[in-house]
Amino acid sequence: MQRKKVLHIVTRLEKGGTLTAVLSLLEGLAAEYEIVLVLGERDSEKDAVTASAAGAGYRVIWLPDLVREISPVRDFLTFLDIIDLLIHEAPFILHTHSSKAGFLGRLAAGLTGFKRVLHTPHGHVFYGYFDGFKADLFILMERFAALFTKSFIVFSKAERDDNLQRKIGKSRQYEVIPNGIKAAPYEAVVDVIKKKKELGLPENKKIIGYAGRFSRVKGCDIFIEALRLLSLKRTDFAGVLAGSGTKAEEEKLRGLAEGLEKQGLVRFIGFRRDLPEVLKTFDVFVLPSRNEGFSLSALEAQFAGVPVVAASVGSLTESITGGETGILVKPGQAAPFAFALDTLLADPALASNLKEKAGKRARERYGYAVMLAAVKELYERT
Repeated sequence: MQRKKVLHIVTRLEKGGTLTAVLSLLEGLAAEYEIVLVLGERDSEKDAVTASAAGAGYRVIWLPDLVREISPVRDFLTFLDIIDLLIHEAPFILHTHSSKAGFLGRLAAGLTGFKRVLHTPHGHVFYGYFDGFKADLFILMERFAALFTKSFIVFSKAERDDNLQRKIGKSRQYEVIPNGIKAAPYEAVVDVIKKKKELGLPENKKIIGYAGRFSRVKGCDIFIEALRLLSLKRTDFAGVLAGSGTKAEEEKLRGLAEGLEKQGLVRFIGFRRDLPEVLKTFDVFVLPSRNEGFSLSALEAQFAGVPVVAASVGSLTESITGGETGILVKPGQAAPFAFALDTLLADPALASNLKEKAGKRARERYGYAVMLAAVKELYERT
């Protein structure tokens, strides 16, 4: 029996949660569907994508003109490429991801009369990313593209409500399907002392960690300020930032953390491909985002058995039940984070209780098999 073909179009897959989420989804779908990934070359992790495709058995088509920035000539060439792909690949479903690929892909579908179109926005982008005219233009483009969208796949109710508040599509078009986590990597036994030594972390201190992209929207500056406030009361900890960002953003954060680094209270360990192991060295995971569509890192921490302190924004209010599976605090301010961190470090029983409940809930609601089943069910009724 011939498998149904699904054409996925993504602007780029760089280091971070979207890379993990998309490749994980494609790998799971490839067993039952003929998957074709259409991807922009610039900034994409080509080695990771190629290895995933080879292992799971799906095809990759690279579009050199598909870039994140607005480029009239390149955007038009990409638009023509997508029209050509829809005609010659003749997929059963077109599944677009992210803003640029999502708009061009759905516009091409509208022009060619293709109806089975799904779109995954991959998070909130209405504030914290664009300002003023760009934000208004983006909303208008999304409203127009919604006319050619059969269903939106969003990761949280907050993301759905955010779109509907801006009159993007109708409520009947939305399917809430959170990203799913493969539990096995987070269940492996790790020699924590050995791992700390490898990472250059102190063995006799509590590790307070952040993992993710270095950007203002992620609140890394808030994290560093919270550590500074915490250091006024105690110094039995080391703050760790795992991740990367632009050169300017990294220099800014290192400048903010310079005094703490000299005291041995902050460490930058760079982007890590062994994050499940790194998380095992954390005593507390912190996510002080100013805006959060869907945080894989907060869920990964819960799967790894690390209590989470996070900002009460976006999907974090759904993936974390405040006081039961983690601690949610007011966003945008360092003092509440410092207080919550001090509370957790001072109360090991509370930390243990939070991570136990969080791990159980995360596996039940955000397991990989749960996500795959929901996406396949949507594909079959599209």
